[in-house]
Amino acid sequence: RALHGDSDHPDIASTLRELGNLSRQSGYLKQAKQHLDESLRMQCSLHVERHHPNIAATLHALGNLSLQAGDLKKAREYLDESLRMKRCLHGDRDHPNVAKTLHALGVVVQQTGDLNGAKKYLDESLRMKRAL
Repeated sequence: RALHGDSDHPDIASTLRELGNLSRQSGYLKQAKQHLDESLRMQCSLHVERHHPNIAATLHALGNLSLQAGDLKKAREYLDESLRMKRCLHGDRDHPNVAKTLHALGVVVQQTGDLNGAKKYLDESLRMKRAL
């Protein structure tokens, strides 16, 4: 922040997302949520077009956090939004980030007990990974 002050900046937003991921991996879920929420707010203010890979990545990270916290409904919402954004960005082309989010959605849907729905996401993720 010494470099950029209190203004929103892509480097700060990116670092906040990584701190959120690190906090989640370390088990500090409340701190992770704070970092990721601030990163998402900053990303959205920086990228007014609303479809940006950094926003999609932060939504994916919030989905992972919600999954770890046991909030499957919120995890699904974040991951659905991340997938929608990634598909807008990449169109019908196979892309590793799309495959990653499909995989994560498969895991969330599996944990809700919808095994057929989970299989659809995981099958699409596998097909895409093999095509890449």
